[in-house]
Amino acid sequence: MNKNIWEMIFDYDPNSLLVLDESYNIQLINPAFAKTFNFGDDDVIGRSVIEFFDDIEDFVDANQSGKCIKKIKEYPKHGLIMSEVVFKLEDKGLIVKIFHDVTSEERKEQELRGLKLQIAEEVQKIVDKQMSVGQEIASILGETTAETKASLLKLLAILKKEN
Repeated sequence: MNKNIWEMIFDYDPNSLLVLDESYNIQLINPAFAKTFNFGDDDVIGRSVIEFFDDIEDFVDANQSGKCIKKIKEYPKHGLIMSEVVFKLEDKGLIVKIFHDVTSEERKEQELRGLKLQIAEEVQKIVDKQMSVGQEIASILGETTAETKASLLKLLAILKKEN
């Protein structure tokens, strides 16, 4: 076995892994990264990360601050939403990004939010219609009550004249 255990884990990790040097040149990718982003080792190794990604702010922040940065980021070109962790290996002068694909979970969450909004709109329409019908019924009752009162007052007036 010529690969050490870490190389084997790197190769079999289902998360996409990307390693850059401090000049933001790609030093290493794992097979999951190549598959997820449709890049081959030969296509990217040694090239600047800016050639492949429009926004490299998180790499720069991790490199300059030495802090671990976690966020969810969308990659519209690739149709992906990723949960990401970026950190610097100070002693090696490398910046590492681990991408975890959360596209399906995020899409389901967006779909659920859309469905909840749609349900809320439907409930609002029902409430509005009920209010309108209630007001219409009250109006009709008010009219008939007024007509009944007027008729009864006329009848009372006639009855009082007869006495």
